[in-house]
Amino acid sequence: MRLLLSIIVTMLACFSPLGTRYTRSKKLHHTNTKLYIGKVVNNIKVGPLTGNKNLALGVKNVLAEAAQDRGWDLVSDQIDADVVLNTELVYFDVEQTKSNLSIIHKDETAVIIKMRGTTYDGNGKQIKSLLVEDRSTEISTSTFLINDSGEFNSQTARQAVKKTCVMVAYKLL
Repeated sequence: MRLLLSIIVTMLACFSPLGTRYTRSKKLHHTNTKLYIGKVVNNIKVGPLTGNKNLALGVKNVLAEAAQDRGWDLVSDQIDADVVLNTELVYFDVEQTKSNLSIIHKDETAVIIKMRGTTYDGNGKQIKSLLVEDRSTEISTSTFLINDSGEFNSQTARQAVKKTCVMVAYKLL
């Protein structure tokens, strides 16, 4: 009888909705958990987006979208949050590869971005931190004139930023 009672109590404790916020695998349990998207710091040292504040604001908006897609409740004040997500933009680069054969050419532009995401609990204790890298590629082929402007498509950059932000949210949250 005692054995049966202890098994029932153990099962209730494991599946109780009043349990802790974090599961045993240290994944964040986000049911009714409040998330605050904290600082987004642009630490890109070289390139066209060094110190760009608009990029940091865009990343914050995309992170908020991704967190809401995952079911998190966003709050506007850090004091009200159970979990805080801070992000650092570490690396941003554009790789261009060109291939030419007579009048036929192929251009490939890849935007590579690295972000470091860190989650903290309500007391400021670090829960998890990781570095994420992703890329977005644009391939252009033609049989006419080659554009040698050296500029990359802003759409490709936006796609790379969005993919990386979503990856940060899915891996951390």
